[in-house]
Amino acid sequence: MDLLIRAGRGDHLLVKDLCAPAASGLWPLRELPLTGVVADAQVAVERPGLRETADAAGVPFLVDPLTPLLADQQSPSNGWARLPYATADKLTPADLGHHELQDELIDQVIGFQREQGATVLIPPYVYVDRRNSAWLEVNRSLLIRTARYLEREDIDLPVAPVFAASLHQFGPQSTWAAGLDPFLATADEMNTRYVALSMSWSKQRAASYDAIATLMTATQHAAAGRRVLSWRQGLYGAALTGVGAAGYETGPGHGEAGHYPQLLARKRPSDKPRTGGGEANVYFTAFGRSLDRSHGQKLLENRLLRATLVCPESSCCPDGASSMINSWREHAVRARQRELAEIDRMPASPSWRLNKISRDAEQAALSTRAANDVLAEAGNGWRLPTDTYRHLSDVAADIRANLGRRVA
Repeated sequence: MDLLIRAGRGDHLLVKDLCAPAASGLWPLRELPLTGVVADAQVAVERPGLRETADAAGVPFLVDPLTPLLADQQSPSNGWARLPYATADKLTPADLGHHELQDELIDQVIGFQREQGATVLIPPYVYVDRRNSAWLEVNRSLLIRTARYLEREDIDLPVAPVFAASLHQFGPQSTWAAGLDPFLATADEMNTRYVALSMSWSKQRAASYDAIATLMTATQHAAAGRRVLSWRQGLYGAALTGVGAAGYETGPGHGEAGHYPQLLARKRPSDKPRTGGGEANVYFTAFGRSLDRSHGQKLLENRLLRATLVCPESSCCPDGASSMINSWREHAVRARQRELAEIDRMPASPSWRLNKISRDAEQAALSTRAANDVLAEAGNGWRLPTDTYRHLSDVAADIRANLGRRVA
């Protein structure tokens, strides 16, 4: 199972520590808690140590060009807008519809990634928000022309094409023939390491049954006969391995969901001061996600909950709850890797894995109810989405039942 970690500006030392045993020859590659490092394009420039660390450890290094940002106005002062292929101006599908401009963009994006030391290339891509959007054809054309470019330039590095699209517009089965399938067909003709499936919707942390079912069935379809990674999907990444995903990509305790409209909005010029920074979270295997440290501390202070929530691994958290809170980045990565390793040890049958996912989600629903009671008693107004875990349990069970009917 693959676990790719998207390293932000503040994560370079974490990645170095996690990869140190392999870089020094103490551990074989298979024992690392991650199987690849991803950096946003501007982060790759600012933190060249990420490339050096990945190279020394022998793990893939990917540079996400973040080309969906081309479709919106950017602040000229932000790091991405100053990249060779970027612009602060908003481009339209008509602007990028010309093949000459697409070829120029492809040459600049691929050249930039190679200069940054990427060992798996990400073709330029855009976010497609509607079925009738002209961006859909632009996205497919960029992938087709990237394939031709790589062949023409005799570049044999593997690629990871990203399908970034609205879940509700391109996840339902009725849309696959016009959206997902043509993209997959082109990806199948390339030296594809894995297809990065990046479905976006607004309420990811409190998803409905319909959203989870659509996400899982679209992933199941895409993963038939190819290696698919759930991209920007820390929330449901482990669950999606039950329907065939080879793993997932996420941030280390942060960046566990990807909503492209929000990503674009954060980069727009604004007179309001930017907020953020100082983010700290705690990952809980029982919930499959990270919580704000203030919420996590409150839960871990409860003696009854602490027994079920604390990390049991001395190699990860030697001081239990204290290590989870203070070494939250490392704990998040190691805990996620253990979860994937547990799934990987199971029989490859989807039925076995879906049964586990359904049971784990059912238990998570019970745990969140107890956690929410503790938060309520403490006067904390934030709540975990109990219903979402029930939906996940039901969807996994329903997909498993459909597998049985197919066999019969």
